[in-house]
Amino acid sequence: MGKIRERKRSLKWDFVKYVLVCAFLALGGSGAIGISTSNIETEYMAVMDEGLRVFVGERKEISPAVMKNYVFIIGLVDLCQVVLIPLWSLLCVMVCGVIFYRRKLGRPIGILLTASENISQNRLDFTVEVPGRNELGLLCQSFEKMRIALRENNLEMWRQIEERKRLNAAFAHDLRTPLTVLKGQSEMLEKYAPKMSQEKVAGTARMMGRHIKRLEAYVNTMNDLQRLEDIEIKKQPVDVAGLIRQMGETGSAVCQPKELVVEDDLAGLEHMDLDASVVMQVYENLLSNAARFAKGRVKVTLGLQEGMFLITVWDDGAGFTGKDLGEAVKPFYTSGSQGEKAHLGMGLNICKILCEKHGGHLELSNGHGAKVAAAFRTGSR
Repeated sequence: MGKIRERKRSLKWDFVKYVLVCAFLALGGSGAIGISTSNIETEYMAVMDEGLRVFVGERKEISPAVMKNYVFIIGLVDLCQVVLIPLWSLLCVMVCGVIFYRRKLGRPIGILLTASENISQNRLDFTVEVPGRNELGLLCQSFEKMRIALRENNLEMWRQIEERKRLNAAFAHDLRTPLTVLKGQSEMLEKYAPKMSQEKVAGTARMMGRHIKRLEAYVNTMNDLQRLEDIEIKKQPVDVAGLIRQMGETGSAVCQPKELVVEDDLAGLEHMDLDASVVMQVYENLLSNAARFAKGRVKVTLGLQEGMFLITVWDDGAGFTGKDLGEAVKPFYTSGSQGEKAHLGMGLNICKILCEKHGGHLELSNGHGAKVAAAFRTGSR
């Protein structure tokens, strides 16, 4: 939808035009009525003067009866003039007002009333038409922007609710196993502890301790996720050269002893508006995953495309399975691959949440190993 601020037509000037037209019609009509009644009065007086006089003695005079009728007619003509001019003026005002309302006000008001009703009923899948380039047109445009913002907020809220449901379901599912183990071990100790050897009791206690630590890790992860949902993205100008240098240093430390290659396509770009802490948190998570599954080499490319800062991380490992591509970003997902049992399967889910909060997205694919691309919206939006 194009901007309507250019060449805006003010509603007040349209109103002035209608007022001038109304005044012209009222004055013109009133003048015509005045002239017409004056002409009638003059002609009647001429007729009376020429044709209705009678001789009284040697003088020619109007009879009293005729004079009475003459006075009545003249009074009636004057009354018509007094009544018709205000009526005509009122008629002009009413007609011009109705035309102005229908042409300039009626349609925008109808559009706004319909939009308000739809919004109040939480029906946001519609479009607010912009009927003109005046103040009411701007108001309709503002309603359309508000509708779009409400719809996006509702979609985001529904997405978060569904995400929370999936997270709670996954959390409850993964808690079931350690709780079942702890319950079984507790019942066994309660029933057989006096008959068990000290070594057996100690082994059972160590097993219970491992599951308790796992439960603590789940609880801490849930707290971290809650903090992620409450995080506020604060974009600031970031020095591109410094960011690339920091990523190289961090990558070298995370990927040791495997080889790290960092390539960028940001030549000539000095600054980007980003939340550097969020970008680095995602970057470090992706590097940790890649380093865990890489055979010997991790490659990182940095670029800018359509207002998005792109970080792509490759590893030369076995890559994602078909199930991994569809499920890996879900909370508490583990593929059962090497090293996965020590992790809760939240790394990619956290990266996805942070990317979306930054106005971007996270994509998984395969290309000579696993490939993960993180996008972050730059600029003020």
